[in-house]
Amino acid sequence: MQPNYTARKSAVPALSFWLILFFWLVIPLIIQIVRIVAARAYVIEFYDERIVVKSGILNKKERQSVFSGVFMVSVEQSLGGQMFGYGNVVVDCPGKWDIDTCGIKDPRGLKEYLERYITSRGVVNVVQN
Repeated sequence: MQPNYTARKSAVPALSFWLILFFWLVIPLIIQIVRIVAARAYVIEFYDERIVVKSGILNKKERQSVFSGVFMVSVEQSLGGQMFGYGNVVVDCPGKWDIDTCGIKDPRGLKEYLERYITSRGVVNVVQN
């Protein structure tokens, strides 16, 4: 079964100024590569009634949550996020939203998908940025 929407993390926020500055040192280079690969391996798949989060490089993890409802969605983007197309998606829902939506590629696309989900469920409290 295909997901309705798939969100992926961007590798750009994983870059660190100090690690880039001292790239010639082996350990910061290894740390940088691991952070980029881990960000690329993080996937959030949205289905009609559930959300599946897949993560991990060597130790693969998959967690499923019930997609019960969303009240509000907003996007936070820094200047670098606007230039490179990543940002944080803030989701207000009943209970606790324990899905990491920081540094997501195309945060506006995820926001639009969640807004469509909200309107299809009859809830209309959407924050426009």
